[in-house]
Amino acid sequence: MKMWSGRFEQPLDRAFDRWQRSFPFDRILLPYELEASRAHAHALEREGVLSSEELAEVVRGLQQIAEKARVEPAFLDDDEAEDVHHFVEKQLVALIGETGFKLHSGRSRNEQIATDLRLYVRATIDQLQILIADFLGALLLRAEKAGAAGMPAYTHTQRAEPVLVAHWLLAYAEMFLRDSERLTDCRVRLNVCPLGSGAVAGATLSLDRGAMAADLGFDGPTANSIDATSDRDFVLEFVQALSIMAVHLSRWAEEMILFSTQEYGFLLLPEAYSTGSSAMPQKKNADLLELVRGKSGRVIGAATTPFAA
Repeated sequence: MKMWSGRFEQPLDRAFDRWQRSFPFDRILLPYELEASRAHAHALEREGVLSSEELAEVVRGLQQIAEKARVEPAFLDDDEAEDVHHFVEKQLVALIGETGFKLHSGRSRNEQIATDLRLYVRATIDQLQILIADFLGALLLRAEKAGAAGMPAYTHTQRAEPVLVAHWLLAYAEMFLRDSERLTDCRVRLNVCPLGSGAVAGATLSLDRGAMAADLGFDGPTANSIDATSDRDFVLEFVQALSIMAVHLSRWAEEMILFSTQEYGFLLLPEAYSTGSSAMPQKKNADLLELVRGKSGRVIGAATTPFAA
């Protein structure tokens, strides 16, 4: 049964039903849907909609869904679930019975997806900043080891002035520091909680929005329910920040490719990240760096592709 099927007398056309399902795409949001659902369940218990026993049932059921998804990848191959929200409700009801339906009290899928997306982007930013910090650490270590070693700087791909190898490396440190700062700035703006916004005009229950926001690690609740359920600015801002970082990665990869050629001869490619040629055994191909450059176009493309908010 669809979550929205109350007034409908006829089922969806089967082909259309398969075509309009988003679960094959939004199932990546499952951990965040479960996290937000747990916070909502606690709010329902505070409001008296769920008893303490029912809350324990719901929380246990959500944990079981998370564990099953972790150990059984085929668990997510659900041809009936319309989206991640429907999937969770369906599985929860299967686990704990009719109490599972009570979890949807006082909320809408509009606020659910808005919350899930914020949690997903926030977690991705946190992961990326760890990776950027590791990359910066490698650049700094290489710069320190280079000491007073020199190299030519280039303008217009022509040799210009002599510089320290460390100076060249630290130019990239500056770029990726800015990338990390942009992500931090984006995180600040997205870190507000839409739960309690309902479909567009607020929740039908007097839920403690501040408590839900705190429970999920947000700085506070969103201020306007119309904006909260429709806002995707933070996604655009996120992919724009990523597109700039992709340009920096592409630039770094291109210079590394050039400097590894015999014509330049500034560095040796590690064999663990290179491939050879079946016809020319003397070759060592910079596959990792070439793929970094190629995949940067996908990131930039995502920043310029229109999407429906």
